[in-house]
Amino acid sequence: MPVMPMSIEDLAARLEAAFRRIHDTRMRGLPILNTALSVQVVGARLYADDWFGVLITPWCMNLVWVPGADSPVRPGGQGSKQDVALPGGCCEFIASEEERVGAFAACSVFSPMGEFPDQATAVATAEAVLDGLFSEPSPSPAPVAGISRRELLRGVWGR
Repeated sequence: MPVMPMSIEDLAARLEAAFRRIHDTRMRGLPILNTALSVQVVGARLYADDWFGVLITPWCMNLVWVPGADSPVRPGGQGSKQDVALPGGCCEFIASEEERVGAFAACSVFSPMGEFPDQATAVATAEAVLDGLFSEPSPSPAPVAGISRRELLRGVWGR
């Protein structure tokens, strides 16, 4: 499917609509769903001609990448993996495609979403993820080792 030129807001709305349809059809009634959460795109932004945002759903939280019309990088075939360098680090994305969104790729941040008590907590977490990925890393005197991705995103290293 060709890349469709659209605004940041329009793309976020299309992504939300696509995943609401998925929620209402393919995911309907599955026990993995956190009923305290709803589908929402957080922090949609352009970076290096591409669109990025965090997609919150009742079953997962993903960093989503949609290549811009002039982007030299494209997701591969559905299910293929690709590393994308961001200011805060490199993320592995898995290619996908949805009607009215087109080709995109997603990097899992959390799944399942059972640990989130409410939408506000999920949104705050998504904002923290984006802040970490789109800010230049500060130099560290020593590498951080032995912590999980979840602990890293929650800021456990600072305790």
